[in-house]
Amino acid sequence: MSSSIVIRPAVPADADALSRLVCDVLYASNLADYGPANTARVAGHFSPEAVGVMLRDRLATWVAMQDGRIVGTASLDLSEDGQTAVVKTFFVDATLQGVGIGSRLFGALAEKAAVFGVSRFRVRSSITAQQFYQKLGFVAINDHWDGDERTIEMHR
Repeated sequence: MSSSIVIRPAVPADADALSRLVCDVLYASNLADYGPANTARVAGHFSPEAVGVMLRDRLATWVAMQDGRIVGTASLDLSEDGQTAVVKTFFVDATLQGVGIGSRLFGALAEKAAVFGVSRFRVRSSITAQQFYQKLGFVAINDHWDGDERTIEMHR
């Protein structure tokens, strides 16, 4: 299925579709691990306006397209010292997870990081995405808590 996927840079006109995708994935994939209150709080950070700001402020954001529809997204920043690529927003349509879209998006992140001479990566993974990142070679370093919301710092 991922052969019909096109990875391209995100553009400001994608903000509404990206907002819908992220919120849909949060409720479909993360709800069981985080519960309704945490899921709603996180989803609140992904309004179309907030996504527009993210697109402007992140080093790079990509989308995965299938049949003219955005089915995944990933974004990247650099650490303050410029030595580590920081994976930020990373979501794939819940019905398409496990078919290679995430791996292709991560490939775009790695290519962009290489442009900056960076090969080390860091991510604060959700509980839900931890296995995905492990398959990409990330190792859990420690847990972070924001109230009762747990994320896992992972490095590669």
